[in-house]
Amino acid sequence: MSPLESRFLANLDDEDIATVLQHTEARRYSSGELAIRGGDVDRSIYVVAAGSFEVLVPTPNGPRSVAVIRVGDIFGDLAFLDGEPRSADVRAAEDSEAFIMTPASFDRLRVAHPRLALSFVLDLGRILSGRFRESSRLLAARSGL
Repeated sequence: MSPLESRFLANLDDEDIATVLQHTEARRYSSGELAIRGGDVDRSIYVVAAGSFEVLVPTPNGPRSVAVIRVGDIFGDLAFLDGEPRSADVRAAEDSEAFIMTPASFDRLRVAHPRLALSFVLDLGRILSGRFRESSRLLAARSGL
């Protein structure tokens, strides 16, 4: 099974996934190591290949874990799309590995394999839409709507 098969780009076959991965850099993280620091300006997107990461948002009482990202999930997606500073820290919850795609490597994928680049963007949109729907559902439930 491919490391991406569980979620992101699960609709692609192994050959297509291998082609996408040729446009990424694999990086290992030790438990507790930051992959992303809130406030940094970087448009890379990460796909979890092994282990897990946690998203930490700043609060008056210190950082608070708000999500765990597992194999096949992505993070860094908002900055990848909008170029704004990172909104949270993301750190390895255990020894982990991620595939990192930079905007430059995405451009190379787009030129060499436009169909795969379109699949990448459409699947990114699917995931963001799902997150938005879940956030909307939670807000509605909290407000009693």
